[in-house]
Parts: sequence; C-alpha cells; structure tokens
Amino acid sequence: MNSKPKQYLQGYTEFYKLKFKVTPDVLIPRPETELLVDEVLNFLQTTNLPAGRQGYKLPTILDLGTGCGNIAISIAKNASNVKIMATDISAKALKVARQNAKLHGVLDKITFLHSNLLSSFNLSVVRSHTKIVVTNLPYIPTQRIPYLDPLVKDFEPHIALDGGNDGFKLYRKLFRQISSLQTGFVIESTHRVWQPKLIVCEIDYTQGELSAVEAQKYFPDAQIEVKTDLAHKQRILLVKF
Repeated sequence: MNSKPKQYLQGYTEFYKLKFKVTPDVLIPRPETELLVDEVLNFLQTTNLPAGRQGYKLPTILDLGTGCGNIAISIAKNASNVKIMATDISAKALKVARQNAKLHGVLDKITFLHSNLLSSFNLSVVRSHTKIVVTNLPYIPTQRIPYLDPLVKDFEPHIALDGGNDGFKLYRKLFRQISSLQTGFVIESTHRVWQPKLIVCEIDYTQGELSAVEAQKYFPDAQIEVKTDLAHKQRILLVKF
C-alpha cells in the first residue's frame, strides 16, 4: 500500500494562490482547474450583467460538485459583486468546503447546498438569478479508474473521479437538466424558462470532440468552444449564450 498523498498527510493544498484544507473526503484540486476560475473571472470582467434584486448580488454563479470549495472560494476572493451557490453530492465534502469558506472569510458570499446536480434546488431562484454555471464534475471513464496512479485510485474519492462508461455521464445529465429548464419543460412542477450566460466545464483530455458534440446537441444555439490547458491538452468546455 502506498503512502497517502502529501496533501492529505499535511492536511492542505494550494490552489489559485490560496491554501485549502483537504481530507480524503474531497478530491485534491489540480492546477489545471485554475483555468475554470480564470474563465469565470474574465467573463465577469468583460461582460455587462444585470444588477441584482430581492437581496441577491448578481451575477449569481452556480458551482456544481464543489468538493473542498476551491473554485467557488477562489472566485469569491477575486470578484466583489457576486453570489455563489456551491453544491456537492457528498455531505462530508460540503463540511470541508464550509470550513475553507470560513477560513477565507467568504461565507457571506457562498451558499452551500447538498444536492445531486440541480435536484435539490429552488429552481425559481436558479432561473431568476443564476448567470454562470461552473463545474468540475467526475469525467474519468469507469474502465480507466483501475489504471490511474495509485495515489489517486487508492486514496481519492471515486465518487469525485468516475464519470461513467465514457466519462461524460454526469455532464449529459446536467446538460439535459439545463436544457429542460431553458425550454420550459416541467421540472419540479414549474414551467418558467432559464437562460444562463455561460457554462464552464472541466473535461478529460480525450473528450474535446465528445463534449462539443454533446453540448451542441443540448444547446444548438449556443457558442461552443473547447480550450486547452498549459500542457496543450483539451481541458475546458465553454458554452456561451
């Protein structure tokens, strides 16, 4: 048996020049995920989004699968006028994320919610206020899990790694949920539509074409772009409306 990853042993890691508590209940943030934060911050700086109402500071950002909270907290530390909703299917991960938000003084900017994608949301709030969706969902194909680095497959939570048969199972589910909200199909007995401005997803380096095709299928009128990371591997899917 290999020793635990050093980040778990020391109890923290660095991400976006910030220190984050990590435990075996959360995935260890990777450097390439900082690109998602860059994309959101750049969009906020270059796009004129409407002001909030009813006590919300718009734009509201939805961070799905927040883990230790690294994406949401990094955005909150670098953008002044935002409200973030951060979700995870793991209650233990959310506990770590809340601790990190408190550590960095941004608990007032982030609402944490135990949810499987959009299943637990007050969807009227999502439709009224959410303009940006950012997410690093599990995207590794199931059959590749046994061949990952032992420090990953033996210690990091598989629920944060395994993306199903082709690695895109959860993204398809999310795209289907968002598309249904856009077209007004009934989800939780409501017909109001929702139009986000931007969806930012981290993807596997093998999923560039797949992600673009799937995004185009669910969002035929959107602008789809796949961007590479610093190692020139396809890593970021952007869907702009």
